[in-house]
Order: sequence, then structure tokens, then C-alpha cells
Amino acid sequence: MDLAEKEFRVAWKLIVERELIPVRRKSERELFMQLQNGTHIECRSEENPDQLIGEGLDLVVCAEAARLKHRTWDQYLRPALADRRGDALLTSTPRGFNWFFDFFNRGQKDHPEHEVGWESWQIPSSENPLLGEEEIEEARRTSTPEAFAQEWEAKFISYGGLVFPEFDQNIHVRSHIYNPSLRTALWIDPGTSAPYCVLLVQITPEEEVRVIDEIYLTQHTSDRIIAIAEDKWGGYILNDYRRPKAELEVIIDKAAAEAAATWRLRGYRAWGEKPTIKKGLEVHHQFLRDPLRSTPDSIVPRITYDPKCTNVIKEHGQYHYPDEIRKRIDTNPTELPVDVDNHGIDAVRYGYYNTFPALFNEDPKREEIEYMTYEDLDPGIRERVSLGEY
Repeated sequence: MDLAEKEFRVAWKLIVERELIPVRRKSERELFMQLQNGTHIECRSEENPDQLIGEGLDLVVCAEAARLKHRTWDQYLRPALADRRGDALLTSTPRGFNWFFDFFNRGQKDHPEHEVGWESWQIPSSENPLLGEEEIEEARRTSTPEAFAQEWEAKFISYGGLVFPEFDQNIHVRSHIYNPSLRTALWIDPGTSAPYCVLLVQITPEEEVRVIDEIYLTQHTSDRIIAIAEDKWGGYILNDYRRPKAELEVIIDKAAAEAAATWRLRGYRAWGEKPTIKKGLEVHHQFLRDPLRSTPDSIVPRITYDPKCTNVIKEHGQYHYPDEIRKRIDTNPTELPVDVDNHGIDAVRYGYYNTFPALFNEDPKREEIEYMTYEDLDPGIRERVSLGEY
């Protein structure tokens, strides 16, 4: 019995068996009812997406929505609702930081991604009057902390196989305000078809990293990204003459030669190299959980993200190892994560390497600046511009 059939049986029991609403036609086998007022109720499964194509809909109820593919909503359900300006109710147990997590944020009035007309609620099992306290406590004792948090407390948590399971939104996400007295940098992972990620970062004297904001866009050139950054963060990265601040650091992999050159041509001190993925991930673990200050019961971070950094926050709940190596990752640590959902994390990795080289057992990075004289450009220029002898 698939989930659609289970949901239909609940409606059938209430409407047909208890006769709460008059019914004109019905078929339990076809998961179909037509009420006396002409309303149609049907249950369909995602297993055959073509079944979802049909006339406009007034209401869609998606059970266990977090298990659905995002394209099911985008390609089938959302267009059908648009035809009749219908509504949707999505219910689910969380499943990591996937698209359902994004939708939940749209319904939270204090979230940067909140949208008018959206509402969301988080209801733990403890508020279910049909569940006794003893049953909940037994589940707490017999379940892993992660499973209990997700299944019983309705919390969005990291799923198995994640590269950074220690990431916790309650710990690593904090509101930040730009402080002009702190060291400021842009940490960049350029892209075109993949997201072009720019992180606005500040570093405290204690070498703690505060990620204040992000730009995370696809199909944009470096020139366009720079214009967006200057418009968005002009007060933080530009001086009174609308030129890049001399003390601002722009960390970008020099292997991305065209992107790095564009930032330099626009007047920014753009430089940097990238570490190996393995070493970069090891350092990020140290920043997510400071080994010197954390305890077995509490995490003290050295890096935190403002809630505006929605994409790099989400990456921490998606960046994972391939399924086939999750069970042996501890015995074979050279295996690398899947190369998706990591553009913000890559920007952080580049930033670490060029800002804290000692953590990589390397000497401090130095900018390579070439100076040129007029003679380097044109050996004969001195004779042509000579003012003669005095």
C-alpha cells in the first residue's frame, strides 16, 4: 500500500463511512470521490508523475512532502494550482535541509526568505494529545539523538553521510552586524553555470570568522557580480571615493585566472590559492567545533553565519559523501564528498587557506605584486621625453 492509498483511506473513512459529507460518486479502488456539490477528491502517487498532469487544482495536500522530488512541485503541482489560484498544504517530517526546508523558511515571518501568503508551523510529537509522555520518553531513550530530533521533535537536522554533521543552526547561525574595526574580506568561489559565490567575511582579533552576507548567483560574469557586490555592500568594501578599500582582502583561487583578473582590473587586491579538499575540510571541522574550547556536551564554534547566508547554510545540510562509501568512510578517509552543493563551502576553504596558513602547516601566503617602470614598457621612452640638460 503506497502513501497515497493510506492518505485516501483516512478521507474515505471520514467522508464515506461516517457520512460526514454527502457523496455523489465514489471508487475506493480508483482513489476517487465526487461530493454532492461537485467537488472532486483524488489521491495520486509521485511514482507515476504523468498521473499528476491534469486540470487546474483548488487545493493540493502533499503528505510527507519532504520525500517528494522538488521537480514534482515545480513541474506538476505548482502549475496546476496557478490555473485556479489554488492553495497548498504540505505536511511532512523533516528530511535534512532540502527544498522542504526552504519552503518552511518562507513561512517564517522573521526569516530573510519569508514571503507574503506563506505560513509554516513546527509541531513536535509532545503536542500530540494521543501520545503519552511515557511513549515519547521511551523513544528518546531508544532512538539516536538525530533520529529523535527529526522524527519526534520535527527538527531539521543533518542526515547520514553528511560531511559536516556537527553543523547546528542553533549554534552556527547568528545575527551579525558589520564592524568597521574588524578585518574584512571577500571569500570567493567563482562560477558560471554553477553558482558564483561571494562571502562577506569579518575576522575578529581572536581569529573567529563571521560570515555576514552572501552573493550566490548563476549565469553571471565577474563584472556583473562585482557590480552587485558594490551595490549591496558598498559601505563595507568601498571608500569615500567609491574605490575598493585598500585594506579589503579578496580571496579567490588564482587558477580561476579570468575571474581573478577581472577583480584586479576593478581595483581589488584579489589573490589566493586553494588547498586540497581533504585538508580544507579538516580545517573547517576545527572551525565548526573548536577543539580547544568545545566539550563532549557542547560545541564552541570559530565560524558563524548570519541568517542572510541562506545558501551556504543550506550547503552544510546537503554536502555529503557518496552513498556507497558512507559505511566505510572512517576506514578510508581519502574518499571525497560528492562535488555538488559545495560552492559556499569551497569559498570558505579558500579563505581559510590564505588567511590561516599555519593551520595547513604552511608559511604565510604573500601576495605576488609586480612593479614595472616606463623603461620596462618602452626602452626608448627616456630619450623621447627628455627635457634636455640644465
